[in-house]
Amino acid sequence: MAEMKVTALTGFSALPNVSESDWFTPALLSTAAPTVGKPNMGNATIHQTPSDLEEFCAWYRTIHGVAAPIICALGIVANCLNIVVLTRKNMVSPTNVLLTGLAISDGLTMAAYFPYAILNYHIYLRDSPLANAKYIMFFAIFSVIVHSISIWLTVSLAVFRYIFIRYPRRGAKLCSIQRANITIAVVCVIVTAVCIPNSVSYYLVENRMEGSNTSLWGIDVRGDAPGYIFLQSFNLWIQAILVKLLPCFLLAILSILLIKQMKDAERRRKKLLNKNGKTDDESKRHRKTNRTTRMLVAVVVLFFVTETPQGVLQLLGGVVDGFFHHVYVPLGDMMDTLALINNGINFVLYCTMSKQFRDTFIRIFLCDLNADNSKRSALLMSTQPTRDTEV
Repeated sequence: MAEMKVTALTGFSALPNVSESDWFTPALLSTAAPTVGKPNMGNATIHQTPSDLEEFCAWYRTIHGVAAPIICALGIVANCLNIVVLTRKNMVSPTNVLLTGLAISDGLTMAAYFPYAILNYHIYLRDSPLANAKYIMFFAIFSVIVHSISIWLTVSLAVFRYIFIRYPRRGAKLCSIQRANITIAVVCVIVTAVCIPNSVSYYLVENRMEGSNTSLWGIDVRGDAPGYIFLQSFNLWIQAILVKLLPCFLLAILSILLIKQMKDAERRRKKLLNKNGKTDDESKRHRKTNRTTRMLVAVVVLFFVTETPQGVLQLLGGVVDGFFHHVYVPLGDMMDTLALINNGINFVLYCTMSKQFRDTFIRIFLCDLNADNSKRSALLMSTQPTRDTEV
């Protein structure tokens, strides 16, 4: 999702008079930011007059503190519903196996973000105990891994769908359920390995308040040795390119190819229809395939729209001096909000664009209500004379 927002607490005691927007490092859901953490006081510049982006950050932070927990709560429920519906026997397919994996990773991301938002936007606004700092470190590592898994599962989903509609005869064999499960396992292992540099970059920092025994805890990025300095740069390029820009590039290409294949298939269908006619079953299969493809294109495009700006900004943060702190950081909360919405909105897409998903959902969760309504209708009909009985 957005970038390592590590915490407002890191470096707080070192800058006791700095405004909140100066020391709060945003965007925990993106990927690991190599420059987050306690500021380097030797090179730091304290801005007495906040920029427009810093003022926007301070204003939007209160909105994000309220919106994020609500979005997470709704998104967790929505992803649980996705998992229940997609794992029904009548729904089992390679595409739905990948969608189930996507729902699990999205749900885990939001489940981790929910306590983070409550703790750091409502409870620990200006101080942090050790337990909260440890949770922030866990979240800084875990959220990047599970969200990166979501991104690459979306790419895998687009690849599977393209193969299926591009090679309809061999697609079922090439994109089997077994291969979908293997794909999920491979994505999880590779993404976790790629995120190792990010996972070992952070450490706990204790800041003692002057004139008291109170300690504030936060996390910082290791940079106290040449090896860690190299790790920061390596981590930046790995996360920006492999976790953001490369999958976004692939999603853009695959979206175009999927749309093109849909149009080609529609032209072929019309040509065959004009020549030989087409049975109702074939037409229904074609419409179902198109509906599924359109739904998946919507999922892919939504990921592309929300993730690409973060990847571009992160890359610029590594190559343009001062860009990360003065541009990327103030936009972190907004990028987190977009990423959270993207993680929770798939349920709406499935219900509005997939008749099979919608019918299965109704059968699972609304069957009792429908049964009660049917019983009441039958009872009402039995107590009132119909036109037939009157005759």
